[in-house]
Amino acid sequence: MVSRIGYLAAVLSVIVSLPCLSPLPGQETAVAPAQVATQEPQVAEDAGQTKLDEATALKISASSPADLAKVIELCEAAIEAGLDEGTAQLARQLLAASAFQRSQFAIQGIPAAAAANNASALRNLRRKAMDDLKKAVESNPNMAEAYVQMAKLEALPGGDRGDSMTYLNKAIELLKDKPVDQSDAYIMRAQLQEDIEGRLKDLRSAVKANSTNSDAWQALIVMQLQVGKFQEAVDDAKKLLEKEEGNVIALQAAIEALLGLKKADEAIDLLTSRIEKEPKNGAYHRVRGLAYRQKSDSEGISEKDAKVANELALADFNKALELDPRDAEAMIGRGTLYYLLGEVEKANRDISDSLLIEPNSYKGVWMRSAIAAQEGRFGDAVSDMEMLVRANPTEVRWIEQLAKYYQLDKRPRLAIQLLDRVVEADKDNWRALHQRGDARLSVSLHGDAVTDYEAAIRILEEQRAAGIMDEESARDYEGLLNNLAWVLATSPKDELRNGQRSVELGLKACEATEYKKSHILSTLGAGYAEVGDFENARKWSAKAVELAKEEIENGLEKESVQLEQLEKELDSYKSEKPWREEQTTDENEKPLVAPSGTIDT
Repeated sequence: MVSRIGYLAAVLSVIVSLPCLSPLPGQETAVAPAQVATQEPQVAEDAGQTKLDEATALKISASSPADLAKVIELCEAAIEAGLDEGTAQLARQLLAASAFQRSQFAIQGIPAAAAANNASALRNLRRKAMDDLKKAVESNPNMAEAYVQMAKLEALPGGDRGDSMTYLNKAIELLKDKPVDQSDAYIMRAQLQEDIEGRLKDLRSAVKANSTNSDAWQALIVMQLQVGKFQEAVDDAKKLLEKEEGNVIALQAAIEALLGLKKADEAIDLLTSRIEKEPKNGAYHRVRGLAYRQKSDSEGISEKDAKVANELALADFNKALELDPRDAEAMIGRGTLYYLLGEVEKANRDISDSLLIEPNSYKGVWMRSAIAAQEGRFGDAVSDMEMLVRANPTEVRWIEQLAKYYQLDKRPRLAIQLLDRVVEADKDNWRALHQRGDARLSVSLHGDAVTDYEAAIRILEEQRAAGIMDEESARDYEGLLNNLAWVLATSPKDELRNGQRSVELGLKACEATEYKKSHILSTLGAGYAEVGDFENARKWSAKAVELAKEEIENGLEKESVQLEQLEKELDSYKSEKPWREEQTTDENEKPLVAPSGTIDT
């Protein structure tokens, strides 16, 4: 919006530069013949100038859409009456400024109409604002702020994303001499980009245009984290911290990225240096607690070092809450740690308290669902995850977790329906394929389960060949090999069984787990039984039973159900009979628990 002071300065400048329209006393001169011929156009210019003067005076005091409508009308009349080119240009600028100002009255009413869910009022306000903005740029094609507002209106529900992009492109071009505003426009355009690289490019441009724009830096760093560009996120977070030493978002991003790079000690050192400077900054203690907790989960860490890391994490969470008893994030961090340590009652208390402070915390709701599942309250777990999925139906991680809870709550067909959507959207999602295979297997859809397992294994083997298989993928790969080998060896469906393939897969799974998992040794035994090699079947089945007993003695297996089945399998092989298994899950027909509330993420 053109400021009133800036406008007045422009008007004063124009008035000073205009020639006197009538001679001063004593300066009268005779009218030359050549001037007579121009008197008629001059009369028109005088009429236009009069209307422009009236519009100028009214604009200064205009305070309502009606006042601005009159200014616009006078400007249009002045231009139509006739003005010299310089004055006509001023009239068009005044018209554009007035139309832009009037558009703001309509725009200011949009939030209230949206909150009231008044679709008709929303459409009318949007149309009025857009009409005025278009009038503004028709009169002043260089009014960048009008293009920005038009882009915002088109980005609203019911608008046109393509038009929004077009308006932002024009605004960015016009704002080349206004880097601060151009930077904000780049951020807006990044939100409209459909591909990740396009978003990152715009966010980098926003930072380049205005290196002091914290929003641009933070958006760029968060986006880099989301797509796994951890080193870039660390580098940019450190640059932002050089400018804004106390920027907690940048610090958290740097820590998260360092942890993603498996540099937990570097993350802890960075936070420790901050805490030494500001020992009473609870946020630093909270984030360091998260770093210690993740360090305790790192690959290859000894049991002793993991215990120490967890103790240090707990100390940091306690300190954060001592400094700020309402730090909901610290409560969630401590609650999560308690959960991982098996102290479910303490975890429940912290997570519940955190949600009283921040009821819309998706982390809090996520952990509440995890605790409910841990306690066997699968209906409550489902209720919370359904709430999260409704809040963000495109968050695949939440959808996959909800599918797991459906299965735990004995609703495998609901899980299959949910995972069908995920796989349809992304056919290379091996996690969803794995989950759907398990769900299909539980309702005796053995052929479909085999199809899913084969597809997931193929994707993971491609990752391994490309050298991009991470630890999580490696663990799932072992499970997939085992599950597929088990179905191929034990399915009651003759056409599906393939003993030789089962043995090959079983050996791969055993090698991947160093022959240290009882259920995978059991699968290898089942494969050998299917090909008629009962000597090896008994050998590996007996080892599975022995290992299961050790797992129970060491507290790694709390129940003896698995051991009982392993012993039955061994008895079957002693009788030289292959094992057959057809899982049948009776669908839970109880109504789902209604969600306890809503969440706005």
